[in-house]
This record gives sequence, structure tokens and C-alpha cells, in this order.
Amino acid sequence: MKIGIFTDAYFPIISGVSTSIKTLSTELRKLGHEVYIITFNHPNETQEKFVIRIQGTSLPMKGLKEYSIAKVTRKKINELVQLNLDLVHIHTEFTMGRLGRKFAKKHKIPIVHTYHTMYEDYIHFVTPVFKATLRQFSKSYSKRFANSANEVVFPTIKVKRKFQEYGYKKDSHIVPTGIYLEKFRRINFKQSEIVEMKLKIGLTSSDFVLLFLGRLSREKSIVDLLTEFKKVHSKYPETKLVLVGGGPDGDYFTKKVEHLGLSDSVYFVGMVSPDEVASYYQIADLFVNFSTTETQGLTYIEALASGVPLLVKYDDNLEGVIKNNINGFSFKNDEEFLGLFSKIYDNKVLLDEITANSSKSIESFAADKYAKNILKIYETLVKK
Repeated sequence: MKIGIFTDAYFPIISGVSTSIKTLSTELRKLGHEVYIITFNHPNETQEKFVIRIQGTSLPMKGLKEYSIAKVTRKKINELVQLNLDLVHIHTEFTMGRLGRKFAKKHKIPIVHTYHTMYEDYIHFVTPVFKATLRQFSKSYSKRFANSANEVVFPTIKVKRKFQEYGYKKDSHIVPTGIYLEKFRRINFKQSEIVEMKLKIGLTSSDFVLLFLGRLSREKSIVDLLTEFKKVHSKYPETKLVLVGGGPDGDYFTKKVEHLGLSDSVYFVGMVSPDEVASYYQIADLFVNFSTTETQGLTYIEALASGVPLLVKYDDNLEGVIKNNINGFSFKNDEEFLGLFSKIYDNKVLLDEITANSSKSIESFAADKYAKNILKIYETLVKK
């Protein structure tokens, strides 16, 4: 089968969408399929076989400068004809999504659409005004776009439920994004390497480390995390918080840390290469997150694969991932965080148990299973 994946986000843009597409395309090729990724040019791009890049204009908004837009023209559509695609899989509702949709309609081939991003949570990046109107527009536009596809894939039950609130009624599939579980296994890392990584950041080998890994942006509720961590640190001075990732609000959070008097116990690592991410999980004793804007939550699964239990705010995207008292704990109110942390920290037997269970609890999220589940959808459509 010849498959065209259309996306506005792909490496070197680091995101859950980029990771998902990379994994899917790699695994589909292993199964014998020809997969092309059609995306935008990027100033830091590297040449990659089967990746077709199209010139675009960078978005002017602070938090979206890595992303581009462009006109969907007949010329761009015609340039893709030689690929002779059997199916189009769209991972965006914007430029590349519209390009993929028009190409598919013109050549009468099926369209699969994966909805990745809850746009209503990101309106603040676009404009500080007319937020309510833009949220309503984003819901309506997302639903219309989904309705134009032959099949729609949601990464979690959370996204499907949200779309049902929008009024979406067509059949759909829930297919969690898979990851390469084996690359995160603790067995791959020497204890000396973990200690060296801690020292590199400024930690000691005896520090108890809480890890946040993700985009440093306000919708991730990082201020709530910092506020609650201050309570934890006041009770347990040996605790440290490490934040790995970059984003538009890094400076804001740095100032917030200073304001809270946490400069000696909170460490900002910054953006790291995807090849290095697995190493940072190894320094952690707990993975923490207060965000309720995730659609996939790949970092939660990566943490568990690394043998790191979760202490996170509950959201529907964690259904089937977090198992309370088995691989960690979730909370619905921020005030529960300190109590749950104390429960874990003060009971070494419990901590050892949830740590040991972590990597056993997410075998269903393996990369090859992800690709095979998507492939079933493709095959059904192509046979019609």
C-alpha cells in the first residue's frame, strides 16, 4: 500500500504529533508499506528519505513560530501525483490537512484523519481577545473537518468524548499512539550513568527527584505544579523538581520559581534531543504533571516504561494508563497532591511496589501494536 501522511508538525519540531507520525511511518514500513510524509520546510530540517517538504510562511505568534502556513494550490496538489497514493492519512486540520484532503478528493482515494490537538486550549497563543468566539469556531471547524474524512481516529477516549460534545456523530476509532517501550527500560542504563546525569544537572545522588517533561507553556498548569511542589519541599527538603523541555513561557516560570523561593530546588534543563529523552526519566523517582490539556499523554507512558511511577492530575486521557495504588496515583484536586506524595514517600514498601509495577502496566502501548491497529483501518477502506 502507498500511504501519504500529511502533517503541519514533524521533526525537527519536537511534539507528540511528530513522535506519533515518526513511529507510525517506521512501523508501517516494517510491515512492507510505502509511506510518504508530506510536511513543511524547516530551517533546521535534515534530509530524510520519503519526507516531502513544502515551502510555507512561519506563523508570527510567539508560541507557534516553528509552525507554518501556506496556500493550498493546484500546483501543490499536482506535484504529489507521481506518488500514486492509495490512501491519505491527515494529522492536522490546517494547511497540510487541507492539501491532503483536496488531493484525496481529486484522486478519489480514502481519507483517514487523526485528531491530535484540542485547539480550544491553545487560543491564547493566537490572540488575547475574542477568545470565546474563537473557541466556538475551533470546535465547529474541527467537527466539520472530521466529517469530511472517511474514518476518524482519536488517540484517547477523552478526545472522542470531547468531539461528541461538539456534536460529532459518525463512527470513529480509538487508537492510542504507541511508543518504543524497550528504549526506555531501566535495564539499558548503568547506575553510574544515572548518577552522572544527576550531577550534570546539579542534583546529588541522594535527592528524591520529581520530574516534569513537556512543553513549558501556561496551559500545562506548571504554575499549579510549582505551587504544590513548594508545600512538598517545605515538608521534605530533600525533594527536587526537574523540568525538561522548552516552550514560550520558560522565562515566566523561572521568575515564578524565584518568587516562590525555590531557585535551589527547581531545575530547568531546557529542550533536549529526542535521543536523550529516555536518559532523563532515569533520574526520576516520580513523574508529575498537573496538565489537563493533553490528548495523548505520551510522556506518561514513557515514564512508566522507564519504571517511574506517576503522581498526576487525573484526566480522561489517562484512562487505562494510570492505575491507582498499582503504578502511581492520580488526583482531581490540587490540594490532594501533598497528601498523596507523603503517602508514597513515607512508605518505602509502597514506593518500591508502584515502581516495580510501572513498566509492566503499559505493554498495550507498544509501537508495533499501534501500527497494526491503524493498518486495519486502512485495509478496510482500501477494500471498499
